[in-house]
Amino acid sequence: MAAYVIAAAGLVAMVTIVLFFTIGQPWGTLNDIALLVSTAATPILMLAFWELGGLTPTPLALVAQLSGWIAVIVWCVVQALFIAGVLDLDYDHAATGGLAVEAVALIVLGLWIAGANLLAGSWLNSIRWFGVVSGLGFVLLPTGLILGGASHPLTYGGGIGYSVGFPIWAFLMGRHLSAS
Repeated sequence: MAAYVIAAAGLVAMVTIVLFFTIGQPWGTLNDIALLVSTAATPILMLAFWELGGLTPTPLALVAQLSGWIAVIVWCVVQALFIAGVLDLDYDHAATGGLAVEAVALIVLGLWIAGANLLAGSWLNSIRWFGVVSGLGFVLLPTGLILGGASHPLTYGGGIGYSVGFPIWAFLMGRHLSAS
């Protein structure tokens, strides 16, 4: 179910970001909320990887799982502060403050997504490659934000894996887990 929540919220995020760039508010705020829902559902999907296993020894898997959960919590708290208007952000320049914290959290989460998919055991079929691409998007997008803001080439490239790849991967994971 969490995978489908991620996919649906990701679809809403894709539509609302287009509406934000063409019309303006309130679509940006709705996009932020959709991303919050999508990210908040991710730890539940992370548990599926923990339960179904893979090639990673248990202590390393535990460190990865905890790091991923902490990244999600940090990102969600900062995102909620942006939505509430407590924090301001500037996408035109290199990320600082809350946006830099969010960016680092996304990098950690992206490394988890890419690594978990890559190292997943035989239970995961070719869907793993969508997960690896999506995870790399999670790493590239915030790296671009840290290096130069929204106009940095890594931000654009990573945005595809983050905004498009992640919801597709989540939908495919939902189908795969429902069928197993």
